[in-house]
Amino acid sequence: MGIINVAELKPEMVLAEDLRNLDGRFVLAKGTKLTKKHLRILRMWGVIEANIRRVSRKDVEENTIAQLDPAVIEEVKNLTGERFQHADLEHPPVRELYRLCCLRRARGRSGITLRENLGPHDTAKKQIDSNRLSNDGATTIDPHELIRNDIKLPSLPTIYLQISEAINRPNSSARDIAKVISKDTSLSARLLKIVNSTFYGFPSKIDTLSRAVTIIGTMQLSTLALGMNIIRVFKRIPSHLIDMKSFWEHSLACGINARIIAGYKKIQNTERLFVAGLLHDIGRLLLYSNAPLHAKNALLSAKYGNTLLYKAEYEIMGFDHSKIGGLLLKKWKLPISLENSVRHHHSPHRSKDPLEPAIVHLADIMTNALARGSSGERFVPPLSPDAWECIGLSSNILSSTIRQTDRQIEEIIQLLF
Repeated sequence: MGIINVAELKPEMVLAEDLRNLDGRFVLAKGTKLTKKHLRILRMWGVIEANIRRVSRKDVEENTIAQLDPAVIEEVKNLTGERFQHADLEHPPVRELYRLCCLRRARGRSGITLRENLGPHDTAKKQIDSNRLSNDGATTIDPHELIRNDIKLPSLPTIYLQISEAINRPNSSARDIAKVISKDTSLSARLLKIVNSTFYGFPSKIDTLSRAVTIIGTMQLSTLALGMNIIRVFKRIPSHLIDMKSFWEHSLACGINARIIAGYKKIQNTERLFVAGLLHDIGRLLLYSNAPLHAKNALLSAKYGNTLLYKAEYEIMGFDHSKIGGLLLKKWKLPISLENSVRHHHSPHRSKDPLEPAIVHLADIMTNALARGSSGERFVPPLSPDAWECIGLSSNILSSTIRQTDRQIEEIIQLLF
């Protein structure tokens, strides 16, 4: 017997036990011989894995690898292994993510090679003195100084504040809230496009904002509007430090991953997790804008020191981008759940409410592993065992989450940019 991912199930396989979906609802009986129709039904019902008679997980993996060129597999393993060098491959979900990344590269689904991403230098031979860099024209900074009013601090879009006020009025209707959103024609158009995209997958077209508010919910649409507006806030980032298209691709992919995982956990308002993922690295944009020398030193230290960027930031400045991001969201008076997720996405165990930071933590690791854009990080950060235990899902959600993100990401990028 073996627990097999739904994507790897084949017709003629036989269930070793009764099959239920994530809600615990009965789907198929023990002893059922699977057909193509069954496989379609399992995907529709959100089943992510099944216990199969006389088939092990190892059998499935070996059969998959046997269909690929051994030379390609070996090269891909080496390249992917470099990217995962800071992650614990003995941890089952990390090992599964590594396997999925290897297969993805071997099948040619990722156009990014590790050597292109890491650069041609020999990281082992080019260690760098972080202390020397941090003192090379840069002065010590206080994270609170970066969000002072007299610093170039972006303002939260007025339209979001107006939407929030409308939602908080006891007698506001869907039409009232739609009326506020419609004041920003660009935002209105984008919201309707997203509502009618694969991001939601509604069977019929939603053609008015009031209907969108009614179907999706006021808080959900407000949260989505917030995320879309903040993308427009950061415009003047030094191009030599960050490719903004790549930054937002990474952020959007993280947000989509987080939203899907939150759906598996039956969290209400999964848009909140989408926005948390979208904003998880927003502190880096503030660093690139207001402390470019320190940010550059951290990037160089991570690059030549062969280390994780958030650790290099801490070595250079005494804090990292997650703290700055949390302070910024607090300054903007955004919901504490968003501040919490952004502040603790590298350290969910330090949060009083660790579940949502843990989800963003996992989503970020998945996004880095798949090289979906970049905010400057070149390696896969380590997955916290405590965070994984807090999430409490099977490793088999990883492949299904990746498939759903693949279906949504390109369309969302086109809609927002």
